Amino acid sequence: MTPRICRLTFATLVVLSHATIAFAAESISPSTNTVRVAAAQAARRVIDFRLKPDEALAAAERNLTELERIVDRAGEAKCDALALPEDTMGLLNWVGANETLAKEFLPKAVNRMLERLGSTTARHHMYLVVCSDFTESDGAIYNTAFLLGRDGKEIGRYHKACPTWGEAGARRRGSSFPVFPTPDLGTAGLLICYDLVMPETARCLALLGADIIFFPTMGGAAIGDDDISLQALRVRAAENHIWLIVAHRGGGAMIISPRGKIIAKAEGPDGLAIADIEPRGGREGGDALNWQRDMRARLFRERNPNAFGILTDMNAPVLDKVPIGLTQKEAGTIMARALTVGEEEFRQASEFAGRGRNDEAMATFERLRKAYPATWIDRLSQERLAKLQSAAPKVNANVSGLAANYPGDAGIADDSDVFFAENFESGDMKKWDQHRGRVVMTEEKPNSGRWCVHMPMERGKNHGGDAIKWFMPGADKVYARFYVKFSPDYQYNHHFVWLGANQRTNKWSAFGKAGLKPNGTYYSTGMEPWFAWGKNPPPGEVSFYTYYLDMEPDPKMNKYWGNGFFPPGPGKGTAAGPGRIIPPLNQWQCWEFMIQANTEPDKADGKQAMWVDGRLVGEFTGIRWRHDLDLKVNCLWLEHYGYDEGDPTKRYWKDSQSVWFDDVVVARRYIGPIKK
Repeated sequence: MTPRICRLTFATLVVLSHATIAFAAESISPSTNTVRVAAAQAARRVIDFRLKPDEALAAAERNLTELERIVDRAGEAKCDALALPEDTMGLLNWVGANETLAKEFLPKAVNRMLERLGSTTARHHMYLVVCSDFTESDGAIYNTAFLLGRDGKEIGRYHKACPTWGEAGARRRGSSFPVFPTPDLGTAGLLICYDLVMPETARCLALLGADIIFFPTMGGAAIGDDDISLQALRVRAAENHIWLIVAHRGGGAMIISPRGKIIAKAEGPDGLAIADIEPRGGREGGDALNWQRDMRARLFRERNPNAFGILTDMNAPVLDKVPIGLTQKEAGTIMARALTVGEEEFRQASEFAGRGRNDEAMATFERLRKAYPATWIDRLSQERLAKLQSAAPKVNANVSGLAANYPGDAGIADDSDVFFAENFESGDMKKWDQHRGRVVMTEEKPNSGRWCVHMPMERGKNHGGDAIKWFMPGADKVYARFYVKFSPDYQYNHHFVWLGANQRTNKWSAFGKAGLKPNGTYYSTGMEPWFAWGKNPPPGEVSFYTYYLDMEPDPKMNKYWGNGFFPPGPGKGTAAGPGRIIPPLNQWQCWEFMIQANTEPDKADGKQAMWVDGRLVGEFTGIRWRHDLDLKVNCLWLEHYGYDEGDPTKRYWKDSQSVWFDDVVVARRYIGPIKK
C-alpha cells in the first residue's frame, strides 16, 4: 500500500496564514485613544412651505428647541461628537417652494442654528455636525454641512458635491472635499446624502487622510431593492477603511467601523447611536503575504490613478447611451412641487379612492403622472391607476348606478357622492339658487311622489322658464340625471338642460356665449332634443350642444355656435343619422348625461356621455374642455327655452308647449334610473 503524503498547497497556506493573522489581530491590545461618538436619528420635522418667512423662522426656532434636547442627551451621555441629520431644521420643502425668498432667508435661519446649537454643544464640550441649505457669499445656495468644535465655533464647512439631478436645479454643486484635522477625532471629513451613492466621494476623503466621515443624510448609499443601500454604507466604510457616522432622519442612524461592521444603531424617533471608537484604529488587514496594521498603507499604493482618467471626463461615452429627458432646472421644479403640493395632491387622490370616488381618483392620478414624471408620485399613481382601472365597471346598459342603492331615491340626497337632489316634494323651488320665467309647481302624476315642476312656453307671453343650481366648487367629473316629459302638442325647443363649469367669481360665465369661442373661463354642454330644422319628428333628436376650447366655427357664418354631438358614439355623430334617438311625447323618461374634464391643459382626454332610460346612447371622447385645471363642473341649468321674435325657426313652434321635470340628481358618478 502506498503511504499517504500530506501536501500543503499554496491555497492551504493562504487559509492558514489568514487564520494566524486574524488571531494576531485579536491579540493586539486595544488603543486607549478612544472617543465617544453619536449619530442622531432625528424625528421628521418639516416646516410648512406655505408659511411666510417670519413664520418659517419661528417654526425653525421651535425645531431648534427640540434639537437642543437631542444635543443635551448626547452631552449627558458623555459623547465627544454628535452628528445631526441632513436638513437639520426641516427647511427643505420651504426652500423648494420659496426659492426667491430663500436666498435672503437662509443666512438668518442657519446663523440661528449655529448660534443656538453651537452654544448648547459648547456646554458639553462636544463636537457637532449640522446640515442645511445655505446661501454663500457668492449668492448661490449650497446644501452645506458644518463641523463645530468643542467650543461651539465653526471649524469648517462642506458643500455637497453630488446633489441629485433635481436638487441641482436650485443649488450649486460643491467643488472640493475639505478635511479637518482635530487633536482627538483624527482627521474628519463630511459628506451629505446622495454624495455617498458616488464611491469616488468617500475615496477622495480617504485619500486626503480622513479617519472619520460624518454623514448627515435622509437616504442611503445605493439605489436598489431590499437592503442594498444599507450594505453599500458598509462597503463604503470597508473599501476606504474609515469610520462612517450615519446621522439619518426618521430611521437608519448608525456607526460603522473601518471593517464594515455596524457597531451601533439608533432606536426610535430622536434616538442616538452611540459607540466608543478609536478614530485611527480598526484598520488591520491584508492577505497571507502582506498584512498591515493600517491596510491603507497598501490599498492606496496599489491603486493605479493613471488608469482612472475616465472618472474625471465630463462627457463620458456612456452619456450618449443614456439621455435624460429633463434639464436640471425642470427636474428641480418638479422636485420642489413633489415635496410640497404634490404630496397633498397625491393624498387627495388617495382619499378619493378610499371613499369610492374612483372616477375622480383616476382622473387625478392621470394628471399627477403628467405633472410629476419619474417621481414617486408618478410611480405610485401608475400602480393605483392600474388597480382602479381593473376594478372599474364598464359603462353599458346593464350597469346599475348610484340610484340602485336607494329604492325610490329615498335617502339619495345624503349620499357622499351627491351634490344636489330635488324631487320637488316640498312644493316649492327653495333648493334652487334662482328661477325665472314660467316655473310652476304642479301635480302631473310625476315619476315619484306627488309634485314636479312645469315649464310652459306661450307665444307672445314668455320664452319658457328655467331654474339654476350651483354646487361650488364642483368636480372634474359630474353626472346629472333628471326625469322629463314633453306635452302631446310639443314641437321643438331652442335649448334645454345644461351642465357648466364657471369661474368662482362669475357664476354666469358657465354657459356658452352665442357666436363666441370659449376663452378658457367656462365650458358647458346641454343635453337637448335637436329639431334639425323641422326635418325630424318632435321633440327632436337627442344630442349634445357643446361649448369647449377646440370647438369648430360655423363654416358659413364664421361664428362659434355650440357644436352638436349626435348618437351613436364614440366620436361625433351626424345630425339625423343612423341610430338617432327621438324621445316619445307625453311620457316620463329618465335622461342622464355627464362631463369629464381633461386632465392636462393641453391634453384632449375629456369626454361626455348620455343615457336615456338607463341605456348608454352616446359617448364622445377626445375633448379639451379647459386649460385651467381649477375650472370644474359646478352648475346645473334646467331650461325650457323656445323662441324669440328674431328667431328664424319660430315657424316650427305652435302657440304653446310644455315640459315637466322631476327627480333631479347631480353626483360624482353614474346615477341611473330610480329603483322601483
